[in-house]
Amino acid sequence: MPGDLNCLFTKGLIPFVEKEVGPEGVAALCRAAGRSREYLMADHNWLPLSVANELVRVAMELTGDTDEEQWARRFTDDMMEWKPSREYRHYLGTYTMGMGDPREVYTRSGTMQAAIARFCRTDKTRLGRTRMTFRRTPVDGHPIPRWFCVWDATMLERYPTNWGLPRAVVTERQCVARGADSCLVDVSWKNPGLGRRFWGPTATGIAGSVALCLGLAATQPLSWAAEAVVATLPVLLGGAVGYGLVQRARWQHTKRMLDLQSDEILYSNNELEKKFRDLETTIEQLSLLSELSAAVNATLDVEKIYEQALERLVHQMGYQNAYLFLVDRSRQMVRGHRMVGRVNPTVRFTDIEFRLDDVHCGASRVASSGLPLVIDDVENTALPVDMPAARSLGVRSAVMVPLRVKDVVFGVLNVTSSEPGRVGEADLELLSAVANHVALALDRAESFQTIEELSRSLEDKVRVRTDQLRTAHEELQAAYRELQATQMQLIQREKMASVGQLVAGVAHELNNPIGFVYSNVTTLEDFVRRLRAMLEAYRAAPLPEVDRARLQAEWDTRKVDYALKYLDSMIQGIREGAERARKIVRDLRVFARTQDDVWQSVDIHDEIESSLTLLNHLLKDRVSVHRKYGELPDVECIRSQMDQVFLNLLANAAQAIPGPGAITIETRRDGPTAVISIADTGPGIPPEIMGRLFDPFFTTKPVGEGTGLGLSISYEIVKKHGGEIRAESPADGGAIFTVRIPLARPGHA
Repeated sequence: MPGDLNCLFTKGLIPFVEKEVGPEGVAALCRAAGRSREYLMADHNWLPLSVANELVRVAMELTGDTDEEQWARRFTDDMMEWKPSREYRHYLGTYTMGMGDPREVYTRSGTMQAAIARFCRTDKTRLGRTRMTFRRTPVDGHPIPRWFCVWDATMLERYPTNWGLPRAVVTERQCVARGADSCLVDVSWKNPGLGRRFWGPTATGIAGSVALCLGLAATQPLSWAAEAVVATLPVLLGGAVGYGLVQRARWQHTKRMLDLQSDEILYSNNELEKKFRDLETTIEQLSLLSELSAAVNATLDVEKIYEQALERLVHQMGYQNAYLFLVDRSRQMVRGHRMVGRVNPTVRFTDIEFRLDDVHCGASRVASSGLPLVIDDVENTALPVDMPAARSLGVRSAVMVPLRVKDVVFGVLNVTSSEPGRVGEADLELLSAVANHVALALDRAESFQTIEELSRSLEDKVRVRTDQLRTAHEELQAAYRELQATQMQLIQREKMASVGQLVAGVAHELNNPIGFVYSNVTTLEDFVRRLRAMLEAYRAAPLPEVDRARLQAEWDTRKVDYALKYLDSMIQGIREGAERARKIVRDLRVFARTQDDVWQSVDIHDEIESSLTLLNHLLKDRVSVHRKYGELPDVECIRSQMDQVFLNLLANAAQAIPGPGAITIETRRDGPTAVISIADTGPGIPPEIMGRLFDPFFTTKPVGEGTGLGLSISYEIVKKHGGEIRAESPADGGAIFTVRIPLARPGHA
């Protein structure tokens, strides 16, 4: 894609950083690139220019360089050095060395540049025998970083050194990174001469020609034409021999370069074959994972799921041994549950167990941390390994991954080999995928079992309700005795009942006029719309100018535009007010129910919301309410009494806050119990009165403002429901009241 840079850049950068910093520097580059070392060392891959810029920044930090140009030159010099290892060599280096002379390299520099960078284009503007001018232009507005310009210039300098010549002279006349529209670069170099291979034989031929001429002159004279022909023969012969030697040396050099290129092609071919093998392995693993998923999801039997997973790990995926450890939270142990593979007859795997906090056991480490563990060789590792267990099972290398459902680790899946390094990091991804499939299947099986248990629980509740009818008389007698013991509270409740009846009557009386208002708002809105249309029709009727002026004056005097403008918002306000009044009346009628002793299934959240509506005059514009409602089924209780508990607690919380503050309501299920927590941001409860909060007639309010029976009555109601209520006052202020009541009626569950 435009804007990309070939990984030829990172193929030179990684060895440079590895030499300067070490393996930790290479790891930092891989993290910054978000790619593996294998990807960055493959010169057929590409990187976005932004990633390349980030790699340069990280590399400069690692090597301690602050000068970008100096760093780029040092990096390029290292990259242009001959690398004996094929892993570090790139095809472009061998390609340039196989050319006949520097001029041929510079002639093809535009093509080579296109194979490296897609964010710029390089064109030749002038080409001579030893001089050339390049123009480098950004493509599609992509910026060219300064380090790239220095990198390219240094490579242009180094090309003649392939033939043992001095560096080329590179002159930058302008640069994009410095504000120009393109980079303009002049390059001058020295071409290789003919050398000793040519001039040695040629000089010998010249000497032979001179000697031959002198000999002929001394022995017998020849014509000048004959002497000229005879004299030039040794020179021509020497030159021909020299030229042949030069061509032979060049042929040998070309042959060496072709051999190198052949080696590079074979190496690249082997790398591609390796990638294809890895791809085939990945496809095969995906197929096996698909089969595993189908197998474990075809059953709801937990043990069958375990068996299918372990069997396929060993018999289809080729692992030597597969083990399953389960976590026993009650005993804080990790115990062997099932294994498949080579069995040691002297070891019983189900008898193997480790403490969950055992720092010397890999399975315990995985179960407690929830992180996988890869051990290449148990005999030579600093990772936690229980050596007696590993040796008894014949384990030398292992990969362990956690099994988790709903973020809770319940087991450890483990594959091992008796050979060191046989299993390792390459197996971690596959084993993690297997663990995910197993966990999903177990979650599904457990959900089905939960449904079955809920069905059985429903049947049990039906039987419980039948038993409740038989024991109703005893419960009524017990309730009567309890009411006698709390006579003062009964008086208060009778007052509340009377108030409730009064509120119910008032709510009933209010309901009719409110309903009348609410139902007629729509009709009113329609009539207003008609009148407005009629007014517009009258105004549009043709009138004499005097009458029209008189009517317009009357219109302005009575501010009809103002009335029409705000009429719609007033109607909407009437509708919203009527709706709010209807909701308050509904909540008042719910709160004023008189069937105090009827046990029924109640949505606790609905009852809390009704109480908040009734207390809106204490909360609005001052106290904000934060709801943290959890998954809570209906609770079997006496609705009116629980309403009274919530009303008392919420009213106390609101009154305890002197100014602006917040009330936090949190609900959750704790086994067979519903837990409701109400916290406020008030000043808190002094420790000296904490023990007296639920005593009858105890109050901290001024005389005449409180009876001291609210919390006492709430305590007795919760106790009657088989629950408990407790108060806390955190050190940082505020108070928390927590109510715990059974989901089912006590004695009838």
